[in-house]
Amino acid sequence: MQADFHWTNSIAPKTWALLLILLASVASFGCEKSASADEELLLSLEKRDWVEIDLGHFTISVLIADDPTRHPDFNTYQESVALHYQLHCLVAKEQEQRVKTYLEQRKGELSDEIIRTCRHANLIDLADPELQLIRSQLRDYTEENIGRGAIKRFVFSDVSLERF
Repeated sequence: MQADFHWTNSIAPKTWALLLILLASVASFGCEKSASADEELLLSLEKRDWVEIDLGHFTISVLIADDPTRHPDFNTYQESVALHYQLHCLVAKEQEQRVKTYLEQRKGELSDEIIRTCRHANLIDLADPELQLIRSQLRDYTEENIGRGAIKRFVFSDVSLERF
């Protein structure tokens, strides 16, 4: 019995240490999940205060190079596509008037940036149903011109890519 007691005492600190490390890992994992759940809840509550602003319907013709790794050679075969979509932006209610004022004054500049972004994109980016590259570049452009966080998100709908 004495040998078993001694054996248990010598292993117990190691076992307890491993058990505590395991519990700490599980606890921190659980905390991360609840933190992200809290973030999701905050985001969903924040979205309730967002206003949608219609930016219009866009049809943009884009000349696609035969080899997307180099500049277009207009003496070789090129493919043309037209990108069609409806564009909206989501803004916080307190930013709505600021964004609308910007759009009234500089909507042409924003439209030019949208066209420029689409025409510099490759076919893979244009075929993306989420238009992530265009969304990202529009966010960068508007943050620089309107201010960070003024537009929360760009929303593309009725997206289609027509080849001709």
